[in-house]
Amino acid sequence: MKSYRKNLPPLDTLVFFESAARHMSFTGAAAELFVSQAAVSKRIQQLESWLGVPVFERRGRRIRKTPAGERLAERVAMSLDFLDQSIAAIRVPAEKVVTIASMSSVAMFWLQPRLRVFALGSDACAFNLVSTDRPSDILSAETDLAVIYSDGVVPGWEGGMLIGERLVPVAAPSIVKAREGFADLFARSRELPLLDYSRRGPDWINWDRWAELTGNPLVHDWPKRRCASYLQTVGLALEGEGVALGSRPLLEDEIASGRLVALSPDELVTSKGYYVLHRSGVALSKDAERVKRALLQPGHPGRG
Repeated sequence: MKSYRKNLPPLDTLVFFESAARHMSFTGAAAELFVSQAAVSKRIQQLESWLGVPVFERRGRRIRKTPAGERLAERVAMSLDFLDQSIAAIRVPAEKVVTIASMSSVAMFWLQPRLRVFALGSDACAFNLVSTDRPSDILSAETDLAVIYSDGVVPGWEGGMLIGERLVPVAAPSIVKAREGFADLFARSRELPLLDYSRRGPDWINWDRWAELTGNPLVHDWPKRRCASYLQTVGLALEGEGVALGSRPLLEDEIASGRLVALSPDELVTSKGYYVLHRSGVALSKDAERVKRALLQPGHPGRG
């Protein structure tokens, strides 16, 4: 019958020895283990007393492993590493980070300001924000909360609407003349392209789809500049490079501050919007539930 208690020295002496042998310094071991140098020296003396042989040669403040210490150091390091890996494989993490996956435009213009307020508040918790425009990446098995453009019906997922969709042409004030509207810009359309992007889903609305839904004939004859993403169209519009199709709730700060001008009082209101979803039948953690509740609160963060 094995008796580890009789056959092994106190395990904390092995931890102290491994650290001192790796740093070749009692001072380095003390800093790593958050103890005093005297505490390290005491544990090493306990180990040597138990073994009956020295494991270090002391030369002033410098130490060097003895032949016995050399043999022991490799085996102790290997044993502690194996024990650490074994415990890590079965230990329940003390804190699970909430993973939020969001479409890039929502993340930048709407989600990040709200997450910042949440992170600074009393209900804060650890979270990780993943920004992507690929629905398969947003609705992945690793996602706790998915922020996605939808009509709210996503098989296997459930949740609530954050903001409804209201689309309006927008441009920088530097390229819009006084009281100039969308139709007025058409006369100057050669110098002001429509900033367009490819639809990555059947529900996405770009300029051609907007023209179909509004019956606006101008769009078809207007030169377009192809952009890499919807987010880039907004970025170029802010720089005065053309006209973007803006989601008004997402760009409320840019429009309110005057960085962008809505070129029409009329908005295209659709049945779609941006939703925060979680997997159906899977209970949210308390932290994820707090994040979701914070995002669903009406109003703008930080505004009294």
